[in-house]
Amino acid sequence: MDNTKFTKQFVALTMATLRADGIIEQVELDTIKEQAADLELDMVEVEKFIAEENNLQQNVNIENYIKEVGSTVENLGDKHCIMDGCILVALSDKILKESEVKVLKFVCEALGFSVERMVLDIAIIAQNDRSIKIEGSDSNFDEIIEDEDYKN
Repeated sequence: MDNTKFTKQFVALTMATLRADGIIEQVELDTIKEQAADLELDMVEVEKFIAEENNLQQNVNIENYIKEVGSTVENLGDKHCIMDGCILVALSDKILKESEVKVLKFVCEALGFSVERMVLDIAIIAQNDRSIKIEGSDSNFDEIIEDEDYKN
C-alpha cells in the first residue's frame, strides 16, 4: 500500500467530514490525529495534509471533491478505515448534525458502500455512547432509564 496516498485520502475525507457543519472543533481535529496515529501513519504527513486540506476545501464543491477523492481509494480495507474515520469524526463532538450526515452519505457513496451499512455503523457507535445527541431529537436516555417503571 502507498502510505502517502492513503494518508492523503484519509485526511481529505475526514477533513471534509470535520468541515461539514461549518465549525472546526478541536475534538474533531484531535480525532483525526488520534486515528492517524492508531493507523501508524506518518504524523508529519498528516499535519501537512491537514493544513493543505484546510486551505483547499474552503473553495471547492464538497460533494464533487469527495467523489473525486473517494474514486481514488481502491483497497477495500482502506475504504473501511476511511469510512470509519469519517463516522468517528462526525460523532466526536457528541452531536450528529444533518449536515454531517449529508457529507457522510457523500463519502459512503464515493467509497461504494451502501447507505444502510453506514446508518448501522453510526447506530452501533451511538448505542454504545448515550452521550451522543442526534440533531432534531431531544431524547435523554438517562432520564428514560431513571423512569420509575424500570426500577425494581
